[in-house]
Order: sequence, then C-alpha cells, then structure tokens
Amino acid sequence: MEQRSDTGARALSVILRDAESVQRYFMPQIRGGGVLVETPNLLPMGTDVLLMITLPDSGQRTPVMGKVVWIMPKDNREGFPSAMGVRFTSDRSGVLTRIQSILGGVPSGRPREILAF
Repeated sequence: MEQRSDTGARALSVILRDAESVQRYFMPQIRGGGVLVETPNLLPMGTDVLLMITLPDSGQRTPVMGKVVWIMPKDNREGFPSAMGVRFTSDRSGVLTRIQSILGGVPSGRPREILAF
C-alpha cells in the first residue's frame, strides 16, 4: 500500500507477522538497518519513504523514515519478485533495536535465505 505522508515522503505499509518474516526481510547489509519491500510499484533510488512497520512483538504499526537504496527490477535474471531495499534514516521509535531483539530469538543454526546484491 502506498500513499503520500505529511512529510512529502511516500508511505509504505510493511507487515512482518513472525520472526521468520523479520529474518527474511531485514537487510543487515544496509548500514543503519533496512528492510526489503516486495512490490510491483518500484520507486526511484533515493526516494524518501515513510515505512509503517508492523512487527510480531507488538502487532502495532510503527513509523520509521527511510530511503530507497536498492532495487530488484521485475525482469531480473534470478526470478525474484520485484522489490526495493529501504534504509532506515530516522528510527526514533526503535524499530532496528526491536528487529535485532526478535532476530536474537531465532535459532542460529537455521539457514537464512538472503537475496544477493
């Protein structure tokens, strides 16, 4: 879901229902943390976004500002769904800390699927 926020940034809703979803969509390779957003409506690199993130620890939507820093186009050779990587730019609500806490409870022996970029 995409809308315009009061800040002029695009608003995106991201719902991570369980620890496995957090593990799959969190992008630790991005400095300061970020998430992978699968969407057919890709935004240009550098676009400011307001992420409304729902994490499994509370079930409530939490706002965090971000910026599009990576794009996986629809017609990629690997066959992955179109997606964009969004880096957290202003995490006043502590989403990154909460994600790290959730990931701390995931068994380390489980293989993790990571999109290469």
